[in-house]
Amino acid sequence: MHLGFHIYDVGFQSPNVEAAKPMVYATTLLLILVVVVLNLTAMLLRNRLRRRYQSGAF
Repeated sequence: MHLGFHIYDVGFQSPNVEAAKPMVYATTLLLILVVVVLNLTAMLLRNRLRRRYQSGAF
């Protein structure tokens, strides 16, 4: 199950919403961290490839 659905499932479908809040917060934090790490990795890779191909293009 992916993280977005997990947040929905635990947060809104749980019979005890108050008990599920820590799991929802932890899952949300994990999802945000995954997105930030993937974006930073893409930016680093883009800059590295840009420098490599810019010097050899002309």
